Amino acid sequence: MRATDCLLTIPIAFALVGCQVGCDGERPPRPVQPRPPQLDDGGVGAGTPDPTGDGGTRVGEPQTSQYLDAPPGSLDMFFTGLRAIEKGDGGARVLISEFGDSHTAGDYMTGHMRHMLQAKFGDAGRGLVGAGKPPVTHYYQKDVVFGRSGQWTGAVGGKRTDEEPFGILGIRVSGQKKGAQLWVETCATCAAGKSTSQFEIFYYVGPDRGALKYRVDDGAWQKLDTRATAIEPPHPARQVVAVQDGPHKLTLEHAGGGRVDLFGVALERLGKSGVIVDNYGIVGRRITQLRAWDWAIIGEQLATRDPRLVVLQYGTNEADDQTTILEDLAKAYDDTIVRVRAAAPTASIIILGPPDMGAREGGKSCDRVKPPKRGIDAGVIPECEWHTPGILRDIIAVQHAAAARNKVAFFDTFAAMGGPEQMHVNFLADPKVAFGDHVHFTEIGYQRWAEAFVTALLDNYARWKQQQAP
Repeated sequence: MRATDCLLTIPIAFALVGCQVGCDGERPPRPVQPRPPQLDDGGVGAGTPDPTGDGGTRVGEPQTSQYLDAPPGSLDMFFTGLRAIEKGDGGARVLISEFGDSHTAGDYMTGHMRHMLQAKFGDAGRGLVGAGKPPVTHYYQKDVVFGRSGQWTGAVGGKRTDEEPFGILGIRVSGQKKGAQLWVETCATCAAGKSTSQFEIFYYVGPDRGALKYRVDDGAWQKLDTRATAIEPPHPARQVVAVQDGPHKLTLEHAGGGRVDLFGVALERLGKSGVIVDNYGIVGRRITQLRAWDWAIIGEQLATRDPRLVVLQYGTNEADDQTTILEDLAKAYDDTIVRVRAAAPTASIIILGPPDMGAREGGKSCDRVKPPKRGIDAGVIPECEWHTPGILRDIIAVQHAAAARNKVAFFDTFAAMGGPEQMHVNFLADPKVAFGDHVHFTEIGYQRWAEAFVTALLDNYARWKQQQAP
């Protein structure tokens, strides 16, 4: 169960201004589904525009489950959890924990995954979100309401000026001044996250820390001391707050006595069978950074969350960096998978490959070149044409090899969404499927990515169930 939906209406690629108080209901209506270019019948790749207008598949259209490579047994933990829900096992809970970059951080793709899977298997809660509205750039979560008042600071994993610990969300919120508040709340108008029966506060204990107060709705304040004893090392901790299943608001307040550090709040529906989708995305991040963060904290929090599927969604930022070393990338996947398995031994793991992206040989200097009046693409010089960078395929190959080597699943988003040279086509579609940065999708594009991924998982789940039948 989760707490907030301060939704962006444009992609993460742009510097969106987060609201102090967020609500899913504040978003504009969902865009109308597009009627993009069609495919011809002559073997043109999926998503390639058909100049004759005769074909069938839409731009960025999800394809079949052939793009999911799952070694035998690699998804058994996840599938066993789904099967327990379908069999009616009381309180069967299947958590999907997705680490990732900006494609994950916006919660568009994971939000659609949440809606699809909860519609089929049940709503077990919103899951883990930040503590209120973290004062950091690009924090977005769907299906939850959140906010803050007073003075708080935020630290983000991967930002050079910020120091550990960051926690599983990659974000730490800190307060020094008594009376400052944060809050998370179920969202009555959202597609998910309408109810919770438990709040779980994730915080940090240390010898110089202060006190925290919390209350549910308009109830009495309860005090939570975050100060450790003199001989006790700093460590992550959590406080469970049980409530009657339904709509609720949790308010956290700095109670004085020193600094308070918070990692997040989880909202779940105990005893309700179903799926939860956690979003641990940070804009601009890479698998090497996730591996390098403090897994004494991340690992403990991941173990506490107890997922049945861990998704590693990276690759776009690696492809945008000419200094990326493929050997280091491969080792980062090996090491991270080891860390995930140690923390969540009952979870399946899947590497979610990146989608297509566009780059120009001329780089940002092309932005100063005015297009001819005849049309947006008329007479564009070759150096300013958008093309798939060659390294993207290399990174996908490294990811696929790492998945095979470690016997975890791999989903080829690049192929499933149409292959190379698609992002400019997606940008030109009406309505747009991608934004002008040629990296990020609109909500339509992220919905299609989620549909492709979830469809592949459920197709494999259906085959798995047939194999399990006596």
